[in-house]
Amino acid sequence: MASRAFQTLLASSHEASLPHRIVVRVGTAAAWIVTAIYLLAGALTGNDSLFVEAVGPALAGTLMAVQIAVGREDGGLALLGSGLIVAAWSSFFGDEGTMIPAAVALVLTASLGMLFVTQFRALVAATMAVVLFGLPSLWGLSIDEMVVLGAIMALSFVMTHFILGAIQSRSMALNARYQMLFDESPTAVLEEDWSEAVAYVGSEYTGKPERIRQFLMAYPMVVRVAVSKARVLRANEAALSLLGISSPARFLGYRNPNVITEENIDCFISALVSLYEGMPVWEQEVPMRTKTGERQWLLTRSVDTTPMAPATSIVVALADITHMKARSEAMAEMVRVKDEFIANVSHELRTPLTAVVGLTSELAESERLDDAERAELLQLVMAQAAEMSNIVEDLLVAARAEVGTIAVEIQSVDLIAQARTTLEGLGILAELPETSPPAVLADPRRLRQILRNLLTNAQRYGGPRRRITAGAFLGRAWLEVRDNGDGIPDEIVGQIFEPYVTGRIGAEGSVGLGLAVARQLAELMGGSLEYERSGAESTFRLELPLADSRQPALASHSDLV
Repeated sequence: MASRAFQTLLASSHEASLPHRIVVRVGTAAAWIVTAIYLLAGALTGNDSLFVEAVGPALAGTLMAVQIAVGREDGGLALLGSGLIVAAWSSFFGDEGTMIPAAVALVLTASLGMLFVTQFRALVAATMAVVLFGLPSLWGLSIDEMVVLGAIMALSFVMTHFILGAIQSRSMALNARYQMLFDESPTAVLEEDWSEAVAYVGSEYTGKPERIRQFLMAYPMVVRVAVSKARVLRANEAALSLLGISSPARFLGYRNPNVITEENIDCFISALVSLYEGMPVWEQEVPMRTKTGERQWLLTRSVDTTPMAPATSIVVALADITHMKARSEAMAEMVRVKDEFIANVSHELRTPLTAVVGLTSELAESERLDDAERAELLQLVMAQAAEMSNIVEDLLVAARAEVGTIAVEIQSVDLIAQARTTLEGLGILAELPETSPPAVLADPRRLRQILRNLLTNAQRYGGPRRRITAGAFLGRAWLEVRDNGDGIPDEIVGQIFEPYVTGRIGAEGSVGLGLAVARQLAELMGGSLEYERSGAESTFRLELPLADSRQPALASHSDLV
């Protein structure tokens, strides 16, 4: 009739087996202690009957020791078997000196045994009370003594049974609530047993406790073996979904040491150190790979819920923080790029500013300069000031683009005329087509800003030959700035239109806003700006809508030489 009632109390097989192990092992120790007391008392008093009495608890201890040896510890069987052995032995070999201890032992054993009964509890309890009431009749007592002792034993059993039953019912209610919270929680939760892992680490390391981390870092194989001795006892649906587990049965049980990688071994080391040092709670961020190979970050909070049996029940709450990590890394990258941007801006502004300061100082302090020399110096000052103005203009456009406040004044514009004006202002030589495509709709000032950035790029990073081609097709006109330089490295081609990205090819870096600003302005005016490497030339192609889309498209000028 005895059964594993605690399996209804506790959800996992690990938890269900724990009460059985406790009952059997404590019972074994108690039986052998009682046996030793009988033997010692018999040796000291010379009472041979005590040696006979020692056989009863010795048999009970043997029964439970056999259960331990074969790995089949059953608390109900241990208690029932021990009670029967004690009752039978006391009936045949007991006396008045051992009667009361035997009665007490039988009442307690029967009461505890009822905790393991799950079916027909009332019938079993009534039967046990009747047995206990009638058992003294086997001990050679008078009728009055038999009735009194039998009544006391039966009544004590009933009272103890009800008290322990109430405690058991309360425990079941609390555990059911905990089980529901565990299973239905929207938070991913695991329960793990790391007791064997901690015991293994303790057997491998005998140094100073404060150096356990250094030891585990030096011997990763110890970490792998220790992790293989950790067991996943249970996991709720949220945890299985988060971890992408399709087969819970394969997931539960001893951990696969292959989960340890170079990028997460430190996390397992930290967990082992925390357990080894007896920390009740700890948190850490754990990197892992999904089945598709994507990197995932989990925030884990682990709690040791069994301080009396450390590391046997570790409850781990999991949260996916991949998006937070990505945002943090993006912010760190943004800070790095901004820092580089500030350094580049400082460098780019310092060069013309230094020239302006030097030239104006020369103009102010030198009295030997003639008018021609002064005019030349003023031209240089104007050129450097214009360079600073262009940099500041790009910065303003970039800042306004982030808040969406860039304004353009659209009108009919001649592309080649604007290109010619830009070349003259920059002092850059480039081949121009002989004829212009039809007029486009654009802001002349913003168009010149686009062309200035493209031509400046070609001068800084391109080859010695620069040429501009133009044409029109299907309601749009295009203008290409070409050079015969080495081109943009393939690894950054996809990033050249992003803010603060520069393609440094054998020259000093710039602010890194020119191409980003140029594309933003082109799109704001209804056009586009693209880059391609065609043959031996690098080409930036600007397209804008025609002022009159009904005009016929001109032939392409890209074949001009």
